[in-house]
Formats: sequence, C-alpha cells, structure tokens
Amino acid sequence: MSVDFKNDVILLTCASGKQCSQLIPLLYNKWQKLRLAVNSASSEERLKTTYPNATVVRADMARPDDARRVLSGVTAVLYIGPSLHSHETEVGYTMIDAARQESQQGTLKHFIYSSVLHPRIRKLMNHDCKRYVEEYLVESGLNYTIVQPSHILDQFPVERLLQSEAPVFPANFDPQVTFSFTVLQDLAEAFATILNEREKHYLAEYTACSTGPTSYAEVIAMLSEEIDRPIQIVKKDYFESADQFKSMLAGKNGDVSPVTRDAIHRLLLYYNFYGIKGNTNVLKWLIGRETTTVKDFLHQKVLTLRK
Repeated sequence: MSVDFKNDVILLTCASGKQCSQLIPLLYNKWQKLRLAVNSASSEERLKTTYPNATVVRADMARPDDARRVLSGVTAVLYIGPSLHSHETEVGYTMIDAARQESQQGTLKHFIYSSVLHPRIRKLMNHDCKRYVEEYLVESGLNYTIVQPSHILDQFPVERLLQSEAPVFPANFDPQVTFSFTVLQDLAEAFATILNEREKHYLAEYTACSTGPTSYAEVIAMLSEEIDRPIQIVKKDYFESADQFKSMLAGKNGDVSPVTRDAIHRLLLYYNFYGIKGNTNVLKWLIGRETTTVKDFLHQKVLTLRK
C-alpha cells in the first residue's frame, strides 16, 4: 500500500488543541488534503485564517452523524479525544463506530488514537476511559495505531516565571514526585512518521515519553539555572488545586459534571503519591533522533521568549 500525499485525505480531530499545534505545520505543506476538525466557532475561524489551504470543519464528535460526516472520504485519522470529559469513553466509541463504517463502505485505511501513558491505571478515571477506548479499538477490526503520550512539558509556565522579578511556581501536587514528560515537537514528529509510513505501524502500540523520570522540583531547578534567578516553589492546598482545574475545564457553564469533578480529585491524589513514568526508547525510534531533554527544552524556550 502506497501513501498518496496528493489525494489521501488526512483528518485531525481536536485540531485547535495542544497536540496538533506542532503537528499541523509538519503536514500542511506535505499533505494536500488536510481536514481539521474543531468544536468551536472561534477555533474554526482561527484555523481557517492560519491554514487557508486546509479544510476546517466544525463538529461535535459525540454525535454519530457528525462523526460520520467528518470521517467521510478520509484515508487516515488521528483521533484526539476530549480529556477529563464526562463522556470521553462514549465519544471514543462513536468515532470508532463511524470509522468502521467508513472503512467498510468508504476510504478509511488507518485509525491513529492518541491515548495516554499507562491507560491501565484504573485509579485515574481519565486513564481508565482511554483504556476502554483502546479495547474497543483493538476489537474493531480497524488498522489502528495507539500512541501514549505523558505529561506535556510545553504546558510548563516558563513564560510567566521568566517575566516575574520574584518568580513563584505554585505546585498542584508534591513537586518531588517524578514524571516522564512528552515534548510536543517530539510527539508531532512521531505522529507524522506514523501517518507518512502508514501500514508499517498497523496494530502497534507506542509509548511516547521524551524524558526519563523527572520531578517538577528538578524542572524548576533547571529553569532557575537557565534564567539565573531563584524560583520559589509553593505547594497549593489540595482543594485549591482541584478548584483551579475545575475552573480551567468549566468553560461557559462555570461548572463541571460530578464525573469530571471526581476525575480531577483522583488525579491530584494519584500525582501526589505515584507520578507517571515511562521509557524514552520507543519515541527515539519513531522520530529517528534523541528525544528532547528537559534542559534542552527549557533552554530553547527561554531563547525564543527572549528574542
């Protein structure tokens, strides 16, 4: 099977989100038929302006008719689902059902699912949701690839800390607990490799860690050295952290569902004790180079912000 960069239609869901931010530029000048699915009018307008040669579609992936519409005529899809969503599993099922129909009656050849590192962790409700979606995908009969990123290092508040004369990092959980981070550029290159090579990655499951186990305290220490300024760490109250998470996710309604509330509380408790750790070897193989270290990421980020 050959990859047709001119005629194959590639669909990216949650195209205005963080995981697509570094990926779209890698695909935009290569794939001539790029379809970007978004949920809001503002995202639709922004992507249409930024990527005028792509097709931007607005859809609610929880609706079977919308799922079928965005997948119609698609050759490959990178499905990025809503995280910490009260119906995340059901949305995943809906997209997989629509993909099965398109594979049987249309053009779909490849379903790539952006999951999460260690979906087997049942104590984390957002991970458990993705575990069910993975199971459904494995049993769907589709040619799938599952990619499992970890904590996104790009979300670390480098700019805010750099701009403060007396920077303080508010830790939402124990800053000494270690995590393996994923850098968005590394993840984007991995997704691009999978899309470009297609059948080589059928029925594969890949962890996607850029770094080995590193605590947030170590990240702060490296950033402090990079900007030559001390950074204080203040651990926030558990309920204050939970309320902040809820505010971030609440949107226009100003509140979250009980399911999302419970997922946030479990997440913070788990992070306080265990962290999430993984190995970098698979991601190195996928992108054909060394993964980005925390130190190199911070150095490049600070250089960019200081220009």
